[in-house]
Amino acid sequence: MNIFEKILEDLLKYYLGLDDVSLEKHLNEPALATKERVATIDDLQVRIYTNDHIPPHFHVISRNREIDAKFTIEKCELISGDMNSKNLKKIKAFYQGMKGKIILEKIWEKYHGNNS
Repeated sequence: MNIFEKILEDLLKYYLGLDDVSLEKHLNEPALATKERVATIDDLQVRIYTNDHIPPHFHVISRNREIDAKFTIEKCELISGDMNSKNLKKIKAFYQGMKGKIILEKIWEKYHGNNS
């Protein structure tokens, strides 16, 4: 399988896995598909968007989209969105874990370079 087949296969699986509301949102906001899922913590997905802006940050989105928050990669500070203390503790534990911050930095650098 060549790289294009792999990309298309992954995109197709991604879109087929969305519910109708999420699919409609993605069709209206194409940039949502250009992301890399860093981790899944219960129903929270930690993502970095490939064409996102500085400062370096990551997104945390719940499956039902009730949570849609952004955190800085540098210090795991909440930039936008709301999150209860239980979920905030989960994100902080991931970030402070063995490789959390390192993985986030590496993925950001992969798409944005180390000068952002």
